[in-house]
Amino acid sequence: MRTRLVLGAMAAALTLIPLHAQETADKSAAFPGDLGRPFNGLPLPDGPARRPPWPKKPQPARALAIDVAYQLAQQVIDACKGYHVGVSIIDLDATPKLYYIPDGTAGFHAYTAFRKAYTALKYKQPTSAIGALSKTDPTVAATITADTNLLSFPGGLPIMAGNDLIGAIGVSGAEPSAIDEKCAKTGLAAVSALLK
Repeated sequence: MRTRLVLGAMAAALTLIPLHAQETADKSAAFPGDLGRPFNGLPLPDGPARRPPWPKKPQPARALAIDVAYQLAQQVIDACKGYHVGVSIIDLDATPKLYYIPDGTAGFHAYTAFRKAYTALKYKQPTSAIGALSKTDPTVAATITADTNLLSFPGGLPIMAGNDLIGAIGVSGAEPSAIDEKCAKTGLAAVSALLK
């Protein structure tokens, strides 16, 4: 009897595994601008006549120059002394320009920072303002909940060159995350003359 109960419980658990795997796959999302895995990730066939055409690749969007993005990230890290923070800077199409993860900082902060930057870019305002808005506007809250790349914790800011939006920055790792936003603002102020 006991063996039958154990086997029955194991069979029930095994039938749930594919459902959970499918559920997880359905909730995952590609990063914006990601071309995915061309040709299902398999090598191209030999010979130019047998090769399928590559997916269309978009032109790079307007963004910070890489040396300015690097300076910005360093300024943020300096402003956040005492915290292990990561920085993500994205272009106008929300594709990564720079992930900056200093030694001692957990790598997942690159993804959290990306999500903050992406949210700031999408809404064209700081993520702290979007978080506050999500508490009073159910449509905003539902949009954030539905898109796994949106995150309304403080620390994401749009990057402006004059009146033009050219990308966004996200900072992750300080607690409370209002410190992330303060560090991002300090970094942007330090490189403001270089934003073109």
